[in-house]
Amino acid sequence: MATSNDIKTSITKDQMQIPNFPIEIIIEILSRLPVKSLLKFKGVSKSWLSLISSSQFVKSHLKISETKNNFSHKKLLLLSMYLPHTLYSCPLYSVLHEKFISSVDELYIPWNRSNIIAGVGSCNGLFFMCIGMYTFNLFLWNPSTRKTKKLPFSGHEYSRCDVTYGFGYDESTDDYKVVEIYGVYGVQYVYGANIKIYSLKANSWKMMNKYCDALFSSDSGVFLNGSLHWAVAHSNGYWDIVSLSLKNEKYGNLALPKYDPGNCNSSISKPLGDSTDFEPGILNWALGKLKGCLSLFCDYYKVKLDVWVMKEYNVKESWTKLVSLPYTVAGIGSRISPLCISEKGEVMLHDGSRVMVYNAGDNVYKSVEIHSMDTGVGAATVYAESLISPNLDSTENTL
Repeated sequence: MATSNDIKTSITKDQMQIPNFPIEIIIEILSRLPVKSLLKFKGVSKSWLSLISSSQFVKSHLKISETKNNFSHKKLLLLSMYLPHTLYSCPLYSVLHEKFISSVDELYIPWNRSNIIAGVGSCNGLFFMCIGMYTFNLFLWNPSTRKTKKLPFSGHEYSRCDVTYGFGYDESTDDYKVVEIYGVYGVQYVYGANIKIYSLKANSWKMMNKYCDALFSSDSGVFLNGSLHWAVAHSNGYWDIVSLSLKNEKYGNLALPKYDPGNCNSSISKPLGDSTDFEPGILNWALGKLKGCLSLFCDYYKVKLDVWVMKEYNVKESWTKLVSLPYTVAGIGSRISPLCISEKGEVMLHDGSRVMVYNAGDNVYKSVEIHSMDTGVGAATVYAESLISPNLDSTENTL
């Protein structure tokens, strides 16, 4: 993380002349403020504009936002259930601790609200959005600064294809990358995937070698430890996790934990399928990230959902089951998607139409009432506020 001395040296002498107040103290204070305040403070003086816009300050502010344990810099992004879509954000802390959330901001949307959001991923406060079921307009978007960038066409026609995406950050080159995975299908699925990678720095796409013998989950890739991760099924019927390093663009494989389907303890061997076709109790896996760890959501459809975390990255034995979320409790929806876990072990989740908090101690779900979202929450995700710009070719990194 950039220190106050690093940030100080990036600013010229005349820009640092703020009488009777050391620049180190100013940096320490500003680094802990929300993005909304920092955008206003850019107008205080040229020196503050230069400071807040510097890449060192942007990275330092992001690091503090991500590591705060009280969720004070974390937000919940909420998507309205019905078209035309509306996006909202609210403080994550409020959702965990308040019954009714009135502090809700409607977000600026740089695309046609009548288009379906077909794919999404987030990293460092930036969101990757795929808009439209057939047009596939791709955007990078920072909801905190309202800055956007439309990505160039990847060069692939999507008819008769399953498409999934991933979005992450390559620290070695200070570059943000989008991964596009598409597999042609006909009467039967083909166990192989064509893969392209977009570089924000280069503002271009390139083709990678085809990944054979894998059917990728349609969920967006989970970014962790410099790599993107997808749950995949292989032609022999076995599942595992495929990783793609954004640094060297090499593939890897991570093992799933063992699970107990009722009367045995064996490795995962479930072929990928449409979860809507599953009978109650049949297993489906989904990937996520909780407490900074790779997570697995083991969904015994309409019965329970087990939440696992890999406490030590790429160590199979470190898989630990944190909690089981029951479907049998009155009022819970048909699908559960965990969003975060508090220090007290409370699980915030989306159940298909609402945001809820589950307390394992008393086995109770609490529905969170969110102002302006009476028609229902179609999707939700947690993110950290940041000043990161989707326009790295800009003369000023945060504008």
